[in-house]
Amino acid sequence: MTEPVPEGADTEALPPAPRSRFSILVTAVCSIVVAVYIGLPLGPLLRDASPLTQLERPVESLQRLVTRELDLDEAMRQGPRWQWRLYWFLNGGDDPRREARTSYEEVVNAVDSDAAFLGWTILLAESRQTRRAQDAIAHWEERGGGATRMADWVRAAYFGPPPGRETARALIGEIREGLEPDWFADTLVERIAARVGDATDGGRAKAAVLARGTALAGRVRALWALVTILLAGGAVALVAALAGRGMTRVADAPLPPEWSTADGYALFVRVLGGPQAIVLGAYFLVRRVAALDGALSLAADLPVFLWVGGYLHRRDASACATFGLVPRRDGWAPLLGVTLILVAVALVSDAVIDTSSTLLGVRAHWADGFSEDLLWASRWTFVTNTFATTVWAPVIEELTFRGLLYATLRTRLGVAPAALLSAVVFALPHGYAAAGSLSVLVSGVLWALAYERTRSLLPGLLAHSANNVLSPLWLVALLRA
Repeated sequence: MTEPVPEGADTEALPPAPRSRFSILVTAVCSIVVAVYIGLPLGPLLRDASPLTQLERPVESLQRLVTRELDLDEAMRQGPRWQWRLYWFLNGGDDPRREARTSYEEVVNAVDSDAAFLGWTILLAESRQTRRAQDAIAHWEERGGGATRMADWVRAAYFGPPPGRETARALIGEIREGLEPDWFADTLVERIAARVGDATDGGRAKAAVLARGTALAGRVRALWALVTILLAGGAVALVAALAGRGMTRVADAPLPPEWSTADGYALFVRVLGGPQAIVLGAYFLVRRVAALDGALSLAADLPVFLWVGGYLHRRDASACATFGLVPRRDGWAPLLGVTLILVAVALVSDAVIDTSSTLLGVRAHWADGFSEDLLWASRWTFVTNTFATTVWAPVIEELTFRGLLYATLRTRLGVAPAALLSAVVFALPHGYAAAGSLSVLVSGVLWALAYERTRSLLPGLLAHSANNVLSPLWLVALLRA
């Protein structure tokens, strides 16, 4: 903030206030890039396009998701009653087989895949939709080749007279040789074995499902424990804050900031649009290598620090003071407390959004926000993308959307409208459907309010990082590991 001029001082001797001159042309170009970047995800949403179009391996991804969920469901049903009740409640009381059948039907209509057709037919039969399953088999047999053999497996497991003992053993051998050892394969084997009285093969298949599900249940319990600890920590911190025993000021970042609205806007569009332009240009100049996508995105963000640091240096300011990146001596406890509150509130809000969506019949699509890289990528790509998601992205996004956008909006708007508008701009590029976008919007508002109250980007940054860890942690623990 500008110091007041002492009365009687020689104003002509004072140096002019520092000004930063941004190229109008560069600002205009970056504004166009930002507009495209923010608006591009809206295209599929406005066209009501399926999130399946965003996946490169929809059949394999859905199969991994469904088979793990059904293994887990079986183990939960066989486990302690409290565990099953909690699992049922957290999943909205939905039947995983019904949801899986709906998802597979969509994939079957979009992708020509024998594996998808087999999974859909098994789910139809398991749901006692006999006529639809038989019609599907009759249509499937017309394809010939491997499809005919798969149709024979389903028919032997569910329809018509039971096969002979030798025929059943031969079919079980074909299933074991032709399919991965997952819920679909073991369910087929168990049903065929049960029809011919083969307790040995049937028992092995059922035990395999239960063993995989029990391992997954152990991971789920560990994740439940982690979430419980975070919620408890947030509740304790909130009670302490409401009781007045803990201050919320972490640092002393100036809000509204010391730059003009025009400077803030010019810097924001450069920081947000510049990396996108760099990545786009790199894809045009060099052949895309999927394994290097994460590294390229990280490298493209490096100029952000040069642009922001250079601008602040010309104004004799530092990033640490401007964004409150170094806590005050008495700011460490508030930093921990506010971070825990933000994490807990985000967890509760996500649960409320998910439950409300279920009650309103607006279930999130399984592929909405589904990260195939975390599931199928090589170890190098997995590590790079995990670092980018949990460490790099929170730093860049908090600096961009709260440190620059929210702060610049505060030069003209109050706290509430600035927080909401910055959160909307933050949510749009994610390209999620209604529930996912609302979750990001709520988080954006929370982190902006935390910046205003604590005068530091650190609580929002740490909460953002925690949120980005928890979301893929479920995917990695249940689907990749």
